[in-house]
Amino acid sequence: MALEKSILTMDSMSTLFLSDYGLHLIEYQPMNLGSANCFCVRCEEGEYFCKEFQSKITLEAVEKEAAVVSYLRSRDFPTAGFIQTKDGRSCLLHEGHVICVQEFVDGKTHLNDLPHSILTKEAACLGRLHTLLKDCPVPLQRDMDEAWADSISMENEKQKYMELLEYHWDQGILSPKAVRIRRDILFRIDLMDIVGKYKPYFRGITYAPSHGDFTACQLILDGDQIKAVIDFSSAAVIPIVWEIMRSYIQSRGSFDTEDFVMYVREYMKEASLTRRDLEAMPYVYLFQLARSRYGYKEYLSRKAENADALLDFAFWRTDVLRTIIMKAQSISDACVAILDDPKT
Repeated sequence: MALEKSILTMDSMSTLFLSDYGLHLIEYQPMNLGSANCFCVRCEEGEYFCKEFQSKITLEAVEKEAAVVSYLRSRDFPTAGFIQTKDGRSCLLHEGHVICVQEFVDGKTHLNDLPHSILTKEAACLGRLHTLLKDCPVPLQRDMDEAWADSISMENEKQKYMELLEYHWDQGILSPKAVRIRRDILFRIDLMDIVGKYKPYFRGITYAPSHGDFTACQLILDGDQIKAVIDFSSAAVIPIVWEIMRSYIQSRGSFDTEDFVMYVREYMKEASLTRRDLEAMPYVYLFQLARSRYGYKEYLSRKAENADALLDFAFWRTDVLRTIIMKAQSISDACVAILDDPKT
């Protein structure tokens, strides 16, 4: 679901690949893989993956991602290496957009329908990733921490939703889709007072380097084996419990408490979690999810070419929000109970 139209054409890509990489382009195929423009590229020298980032993404950010990937590969963690330019760079700037070329890893990906047989492997893979990244020398930005949570005004969050609501009705759209948008936004406005009380859960939890967007669509599979984890562009020091819960939900597409506890158990075979982490798990996740206007904002402003798909994603996330907010305490209790189980 690329957010911006690609600047690359066959001619410009051919010139770029030859001049900067020494590669002879034969053909390229667009791939629908997230917010950036992605391509499978076939050259005389082999197959590659090319990524054209949104205009807001900086060279420094992509260079940092490449350094993280290089570190993980040195620790035998499966991921796709960056192809160096002829002068040794991991990426380049072309017409205001950062471009990088990586190894092409052939395999299958899923969106939010990861087979249950692979779910335990995903959890273990995330645990191993967190363990490895503890020693990563690449400096990563700290995000979503206690100070960040405390700085957020829930009244301001309400106002942002109100502005969307006003913008929406200014368009004069009276349809079932419009009614659902209005219902969802009003629901989220009401939630701001509730999730605002979750700020204390950001205290005392584990903040560590993480992928930042670890979901099924970032896993390349060969049968039931994880062949590679891709796209470390969101890597940061964040609450690891947020990454764990988000990865489960966005890989499965729904939430089942017993199944999620199994996921957490598998994760804990590779990395540790404290009692405070387990207690805070659903509340940290809900605080961020309830505030996110992603999908509604893009649809109402019509600034994205795939606005309808983004709206469907927003609808799905609000349905998840309704489910988790009702189960939050039971999820927290079930997670904490893992530590009291003699089998753990």
